[in-house]
Amino acid sequence: MEGIAVNKSNENIQTSQDTKDNIAQNNDIRVYKRRLWMLCLFSFLSTLCGMLFPLYVSTANVTMCFYDVGMEVVNWTSMIVLLVYAVLAFPVSSLINYMDLRWTVICTSFWNVLATLTQFATLKPSSFIYVMVSCFFASLSNLFVLAVPPVLAAKWFPSQELSTACAFGVFGNQLGIALAFVLPTQIVSSECSQKDLISTGKGNLATILSSVNIVVFILVIFTFQNAPKFPPSISEVHKKKEDNQSHSQIVLSMIKNRNFILVFIMYGMMVGCFFAMSTNLNNLILHFFPHKEVEIGWMGLLFIVAGLVGSMIFGFILDCTHKFKETAFSVCVASFITCLVFSVCLYLNHIWIQFLTIGIYGFFLTSFLPIGFEYGIEVTYPLPEVVCAVLLNGSTMIFGIIIIEMQSHILECHGPVLSNASMAAVLFLCCIVTSFISKDYKRSKKNAEIESPVPVDNFHFTYI
Repeated sequence: MEGIAVNKSNENIQTSQDTKDNIAQNNDIRVYKRRLWMLCLFSFLSTLCGMLFPLYVSTANVTMCFYDVGMEVVNWTSMIVLLVYAVLAFPVSSLINYMDLRWTVICTSFWNVLATLTQFATLKPSSFIYVMVSCFFASLSNLFVLAVPPVLAAKWFPSQELSTACAFGVFGNQLGIALAFVLPTQIVSSECSQKDLISTGKGNLATILSSVNIVVFILVIFTFQNAPKFPPSISEVHKKKEDNQSHSQIVLSMIKNRNFILVFIMYGMMVGCFFAMSTNLNNLILHFFPHKEVEIGWMGLLFIVAGLVGSMIFGFILDCTHKFKETAFSVCVASFITCLVFSVCLYLNHIWIQFLTIGIYGFFLTSFLPIGFEYGIEVTYPLPEVVCAVLLNGSTMIFGIIIIEMQSHILECHGPVLSNASMAAVLFLCCIVTSFISKDYKRSKKNAEIESPVPVDNFHFTYI
């Protein structure tokens, strides 16, 4: 296995060779090239998980007419993911905290395979119950996968790559959501009068998804590793030495942390708005552009892909500057402003303008996912990243259900004006909450505290 080895010299230690060897080994920091395969494989798996989240709401009108169900029922095909996570977040966070990373990823892939195989039972108009079963399995896969990006980044990547690696890990899930807006519209017919054609399209989609998921499941089993032999950063070495608390003590410590509670609320509202936008985009745009299902699918793709670009850019900015509060606040404000612009431009009745505004809106709103993850981990270090990630995701699920229900109800009963106004109000609250979070960057401080006094000459670089 290839990597870069960094051996830190030690002063004032015993002169015995055995002691020197032990200390050298304890402070051995290696960055392995294999980390890139770990990240890419996980990101692709996360893409497959993300595709299952809005698979039915992205073509809500087709789902409604094929299965003869209402919009509220269709919304629950995505909200079940949020509900299951909100209910099971605490026990699963305890389970994941004691499982290693490899088994967490294997569980994710296993539930994904079950979810896609179950879709073969959903090809008849009377089989909506199996749609919900498939969505339930998908919710279990998301229950595991959403906590992985910051953990994978910490276990495999050096301190100067943490935010970028986390952003790339989140990238996959967002890309999956984006593809879910386009792939069904290209494969499944939108002609409600031709249910046989819709059924055939759904069968083709299930074949594609299940085949790819089975291949990924095999790759995960045989190639995915838990962690490298040596940690990739000094902060990871330090965290391992202090990681002796029980799960309940860890959660209690986080709850007592004022900054974490504020990040918990802010992150939940921001990502909840993202979930609401993803869920209600089809119905919202159809108010202004009837019979434009294919174009709306491409809008959904643009909304997410623009956010993917934003995620990578802001992840790189965080790695370079470590200005977590400033970055988070700027993205919150930009999301609020672009939400207003997007809402106003809907009334111009030019679809090309909507493509432009939704791209800018998505660039900021969708890119917030890795920013919130990294901010939460900074204020709770050296507590385990997986517990922080699970709790933050639990917040997004709780707020997601509330905001989706709120926006859906307002959209159906009072129209798009008040619906968009409610979204803007939530984003404005995010700006206020973010302004009260202090700049207590514990992980960055630990890296600076340990690394800054050490001369460069004391490091020995070798390739192994």
